[in-house]
Amino acid sequence: MKRMCFFDADFLEGVRKMAKTYNRLELDVNKKPNSIITEVQGDSNSRYLDVSLFNNGVPLDLTGHEVKIFMVKPENGGEIWNDGVITDATAGRCEFLMTAEALSKMGHLQTQVSIWKDNTEILSTQVFEINVTKTLLGNSSVESSNEYGTLVVLFQNLYEAYALMTDTVSSFGKKGAVADARDIATFWQGVEYLAKYMDTDLKGLIEKALANASVQGVLDLIGTSEDSGNTTVFGKENAILENTIPLYRPDDYLVQAVAGKSILLQNEEKSATYGNDTLVGTVNLPNDCTKIVIRGNFKGNSMQVYLNNAADNKTYWRASYFNNGEETYTAQELVLEQDTPLPSALKVYLYRGSKGTVYCNNLTIEAYTLKRVVTKELYETGTIKSYGTVGSLGDTPYLPQCPRLDRVDYLTGHNSSTSAGTTVEVDNIPFVRKIGDYKGYRIRY
Repeated sequence: MKRMCFFDADFLEGVRKMAKTYNRLELDVNKKPNSIITEVQGDSNSRYLDVSLFNNGVPLDLTGHEVKIFMVKPENGGEIWNDGVITDATAGRCEFLMTAEALSKMGHLQTQVSIWKDNTEILSTQVFEINVTKTLLGNSSVESSNEYGTLVVLFQNLYEAYALMTDTVSSFGKKGAVADARDIATFWQGVEYLAKYMDTDLKGLIEKALANASVQGVLDLIGTSEDSGNTTVFGKENAILENTIPLYRPDDYLVQAVAGKSILLQNEEKSATYGNDTLVGTVNLPNDCTKIVIRGNFKGNSMQVYLNNAADNKTYWRASYFNNGEETYTAQELVLEQDTPLPSALKVYLYRGSKGTVYCNNLTIEAYTLKRVVTKELYETGTIKSYGTVGSLGDTPYLPQCPRLDRVDYLTGHNSSTSAGTTVEVDNIPFVRKIGDYKGYRIRY
């Protein structure tokens, strides 16, 4: 008679947990690992590396990333490249299975962990070793599988993406002469043209035809292929083809765009006494820089910030005197904007205009250049947009959005002889940069 043995649930759960083991490992990407990891040759699907990744002691945030492990087996036994599993992204924690392939040979396993985003390697750890000890099992060799699963998946995804792009381009085709005549560059521009025509012109024509309640009325509204003008469907289509009725045109304008930021004082203090200006630092500006913004913390009264041309040491710009109190620091923003580009290199000074001392810290300078923006605006007959106001004498504000000169009409004040303003040329196109005295602008669409 056979003896039967029964085990309770707690015992079976313990056996299940014993089937896996985790080696805890902390890796700093800037330091050589000192931990010694030992695995056993021939073990399969039971041993894991529990890895925590750091950067100079700070956990690496693995959110939105992937982790991979690369290993070189002892005695030129081959290479292994496998994916890992992120177990706690914000804590930089992940795990890797020590596969049968990885544990197939006894010796030192050269190992490196890398972090990937969008199939691009961005960061790797220092190389460390895993000691694979000899197994006492009678197997003369451990089965090798030459694992490159990650590469196979990657190349498969690339192939499928290429095939999809090829099919898409082939299906859409290329634009022809009709699209060129309408200035249609994309598929969705063509859809927008058709939608506008169907929502407005065609809808109105159909409603008129239904109101006439006759087949002839419908035919009259549709017209013939030789029609011109705006009274029939064919007439409007011919006018569009001949570009006498534009459906849209690009809206070009200029805006100020940040082109660079310089930090002159970071957690550092500079001071100046009466009659003794202090050099804060030198800033190198990009080409075509027409505006700078100085931001910093200031303390004291009767102070100025001024800039000298580094080439000839002549004063290029001087801020108006300002006071920020004698006891505490106050944030201040100083703006310089002018018609001509600033010199590429400027020396920045702090100045005290009366007895006493002034201070500044955390001084930064942002450099701006003019950037051309092009948007697609639907054409509507007879519409205009007014921009700017008629200014007072000497009040010539710079426009935050500079329109094209060929698309504006001047709104003249009581003194028509004053300047129309300042213009600047970008991409061989003149734009209105600043409103002149007693002037405003009306933009034509």
